[in-house]
Amino acid sequence: MENAKVLSLYMTMPDMIRAGHRMKVEDIDIDENGIMGSRDYENGTEHSMVLVCKKSYDIIEEAELVFERGLLMEDIYVDNDLYHLNKGSVIEIGEVLFEVTGPCEDYRYLYAFAPELPELIQGKRGLFISPLDYGGIQVGNEVKIIKAI
Repeated sequence: MENAKVLSLYMTMPDMIRAGHRMKVEDIDIDENGIMGSRDYENGTEHSMVLVCKKSYDIIEEAELVFERGLLMEDIYVDNDLYHLNKGSVIEIGEVLFEVTGPCEDYRYLYAFAPELPELIQGKRGLFISPLDYGGIQVGNEVKIIKAI
């Protein structure tokens, strides 16, 4: 399995911009509290981020549905399929180490876009990952699997 590459990055902008607006960005700074500058940074909850693989959008397109990237609420979008990684796996993206905390299984909001969408991508909605340290990520950075479980 070759390493993956970051295709795009997203962050939820703070209320001063537009509440809940997700913006595509070229780079992000991350620490143990999440994406610095994001609306959810240091919000006192779990600091999971969502990593989505191109495979998810390939499945959607094969079903002849058309949606822009970002629909799956990903923070990080990569080109290779990493859905074989289980809880406890460790990956490095750019300068940051992340632990995989499990599959993202929240599909409810997707019904509004297409009733068949949740079932279509069952098990391929994304991975929750938690940052283990501080660093930056840029579009084009490599995603290395450090420990696969």
